[in-house]
Amino acid sequence: MSDQAVLLVGGRGTRLGALTADTPKPLLPVAGRPFLSHLVERLAGYGFCELLLLTGYLAPEFEAFQADWAGRGVTVTCRVEADPAGTGGALHLALPDLAPEFLLLNGDSLFAIDLADFAAPPLPPGVDGRLALRAMPVADRYGTVQLDQGRIVGFQPRTPGAGPGLINGGVYRLRRDAVAHLSSFPCSLEADFFPKLAAAGRLEGRVFDGYFLDIGIPADFARAQADFAPGGQAVNGKSTKE
Repeated sequence: MSDQAVLLVGGRGTRLGALTADTPKPLLPVAGRPFLSHLVERLAGYGFCELLLLTGYLAPEFEAFQADWAGRGVTVTCRVEADPAGTGGALHLALPDLAPEFLLLNGDSLFAIDLADFAAPPLPPGVDGRLALRAMPVADRYGTVQLDQGRIVGFQPRTPGAGPGLINGGVYRLRRDAVAHLSSFPCSLEADFFPKLAAAGRLEGRVFDGYFLDIGIPADFARAQADFAPGGQAVNGKSTKE
């Protein structure tokens, strides 16, 4: 298993308003330290010690974070996206740095799954990616995922008033060769890349029930302060709230 993990941390975080005017969303303080530190600590605990940050908005702010982790047995490298090209474009820019198979995570959410278990089985022939999925009792804030016998067969956009459904948990296992085929930018992994892989039958999905939180809106950013504190829901890995 490759010990490389790639984190998407280049977004603007506009839904958080003034909070992200001077600080990238993944570096916002949560329970006394940058949210990204919680992710990196968890990754290191599962043996992922080669980390690649795909930065864009306020990229220089990540230099102090990078230096802070130097000497802790974790190598943090940054690749800067000079012009916004979407999540797919940012990943394509990083092609020279990618392992043949790598773990990819959204830098503004935590899904408390066993990352080693998720990543360890090699992607089988004919499959270019694997997504970690979460069952939600109310999925109206998220797009939903259709799963059939372990293969993802489709995606549905956000639907107001939607009931229960499977959502994309923001944790992926991907082949570098599949990323190399991206050619039109800007490109979104969620809206462009993954649906094409699903239509071709080349995308796996695995369902997990661990704690999940995306800090992208003010209410959930506020909730994170308690959940990530000692003894909180994120530390325990389970959530009683959605």
